[in-house]
Amino acid sequence: MLDITQMQFHVAYRITGLGWSECVVSDREDSCTVTASYLSDALCHLLLAATAVASLFGRITFSFEEEPGEYRWVITSPRMNEIELEIIDFDESWGGKPDSAGRSLFKTKCQPDMFARAVFNAAQQVLREYGEAGYAEKWGEHAFPMLQFRQLERILGLQT
Repeated sequence: MLDITQMQFHVAYRITGLGWSECVVSDREDSCTVTASYLSDALCHLLLAATAVASLFGRITFSFEEEPGEYRWVITSPRMNEIELEIIDFDESWGGKPDSAGRSLFKTKCQPDMFARAVFNAAQQVLREYGEAGYAEKWGEHAFPMLQFRQLERILGLQT
């Protein structure tokens, strides 16, 4: 049986151009790089998912939209203090296809707190690098998701 307490999980998020971002997720064995366009509020979706994970949900999905394409994040909680994350690639945006119709790019397991803290740290780095005004200017369509950032910060009991 996999000992998830020994797992490592990391998230890095950066803006790569006007309305474009890149997110790298990795564990001890594998990594995956996905991108998102301004068509989705990708960083906000990540923060909302981390909040759900920290709040002991059962399942959540969200997408990073491409032009065209979709990276669907599927997070389930099969056992207490464990989540499974899968990132699935689809050729079309908003296709509404079942998970099984896509290509699995990345799968991992970790503790909910580990996922939530990794997402928080990635968002915090973005905020430090760009500030709220710089983020809005670079991202274009959406402001920095400060409400979701602060909510996750409170749930995790962190101070910035």
